[in-house]
Amino acid sequence: MSGKTKKNLLTGLALIPLLWILIGFILYPALNTLAISLFTEKGFVLDYYQQFFTYTKNMEAFGNTILIGFATVLICGVIGTALAFFTNAFEFPGKRLVNLMLLSPIMLPGVVTTLVFMQLYSESGLVTKTVQLLFSMNEPPFELKGFWGIMFIHAYTQYIFFYVNISAGLKRIDYSLIEAAKNMGASNWNVFRTVILPLMTPALVAASILTFMTAVGSFAAPALVGGSFRVMSVQILMSKVNNFIELAAVQGIMLSLISILFLLFMRWYESRKDYTISTKGRVVGTIKIEKAWMKWIFGILSGTVVLMIILPVFALILLSFVKQGTWIAEIYPTQFSLENYTAFFTEPRVMQPFINSFNMAVLSTALAVVVGSISSYIIIKTKLKVKWLIEVLVLLPWALPASTVAINMVIGFNVPTVFTFNQVLAGSYWILPLTYFVGMLTLIVRSTNASLLQLHSSIEEASRSLGASWFATFRKIVIPIAMPGIMAGALLGFVGALGDYTSSALMYTVHNVPISVEMISKMYNFNIGLSMTYGVIQVVITAAIILLSQKLGKIGDFKF
Repeated sequence: MSGKTKKNLLTGLALIPLLWILIGFILYPALNTLAISLFTEKGFVLDYYQQFFTYTKNMEAFGNTILIGFATVLICGVIGTALAFFTNAFEFPGKRLVNLMLLSPIMLPGVVTTLVFMQLYSESGLVTKTVQLLFSMNEPPFELKGFWGIMFIHAYTQYIFFYVNISAGLKRIDYSLIEAAKNMGASNWNVFRTVILPLMTPALVAASILTFMTAVGSFAAPALVGGSFRVMSVQILMSKVNNFIELAAVQGIMLSLISILFLLFMRWYESRKDYTISTKGRVVGTIKIEKAWMKWIFGILSGTVVLMIILPVFALILLSFVKQGTWIAEIYPTQFSLENYTAFFTEPRVMQPFINSFNMAVLSTALAVVVGSISSYIIIKTKLKVKWLIEVLVLLPWALPASTVAINMVIGFNVPTVFTFNQVLAGSYWILPLTYFVGMLTLIVRSTNASLLQLHSSIEEASRSLGASWFATFRKIVIPIAMPGIMAGALLGFVGALGDYTSSALMYTVHNVPISVEMISKMYNFNIGLSMTYGVIQVVITAAIILLSQKLGKIGDFKF
């Protein structure tokens, strides 16, 4: 059997289980949700859509979700872009520390950030009460609630999309373009408006898409501090809890519609012009701050930024040492000990939620690595006619909010199906890790694609010409080259699964209570110290994994 024949045979054999998984756990749940929303025993109906559009609270949540999405993009765009210019355009003391601090929010899972912000900025929060005492106010000066409470948390957690993308874009700008514009008499403002800003469009579009899709799918902040400000992700949970599955299906579809329409609009906007730079000159440098008064200004700005970023992390660590039952009526905690960490590492009951999350994250990541790696190889390195379908299927979960993916899985597998070998998965242990798998698959495929694109076909051909079999070439050349991308995507996917709250809140059972759900349970049972201890454990693991993933390789850009 020739090498080419063996390759085609192995690829064909791999396609069968691959398509079974992709169609069964991505396409089928999505189509089934659509069918549930449109068909009943009486046939095709629009009753559930009519119920959605005529129910005031649904329409209120729909409008609020769109508002949250655009407002988050606007606020995070201003903050992230300003910080990117601040750290990339100027050279000032403490710049490396500021840059490191600005990247740190990525290490805090959304539910951890929300709970810490509640302890800092809620009506009885540490910062709120401190300001109230300092200025002798009768009422709290602010509260973490409603629209502005959600936006405050989003601003902290999502500005990083703009900061990272704009920073990368600024480092690629050719200074000769700026010089040419100035030589033609353009002012600094006109240079910024007509040269720099247009060249930043791809980065702005990419950041806007990520921010908008994350914001409209946000669950932790709206659920915990939103109060009467309803959004679609929370409405889906309420419908599911009250067993209005058909209405939950419609809500999931409408939430997806918001994301997909914004995605298509931004891609259309970006495609109107060509942003390719044809010249090859030196990149834009930095402006060194030398005047003493300017150094003071930059020092104050840097200190303020670092304080705002580091305060939640400091509060998380400090509150993890609070003894249970000792901080209820007091403004500030007064008793600290190691009992929360001792309980976590010595009491199986306390550690069990972490073990549950860890095991489910490992299972989902392992499956995503296998499926994602094979999918990536087929997409990048083969000419199979079916690869377009595989690419669409692995990208689909990224275009859908996490709440929609979760409700698709609940609706799709609350009855026996051929894809689950006639088993009901909804309500079982396995539904949650499978949902995690679907959510992280796109990330692993894209990061693996980035590595495989570096593998020129001539390298494989050279190996084959030297007598190596296709399998030996794949094992000794393809896999080692792809491994940094695979591992980088897998590590970040694992982090996302470990700290997930959106899917977990919709799907957990008594047998697999995840750490995010347990954190909130402990918080509302006034065991704040143990709740924060869970958060510290997550942050430490997340930080270690992110640092490791950065050493393994770059994550592929999400382009649609």
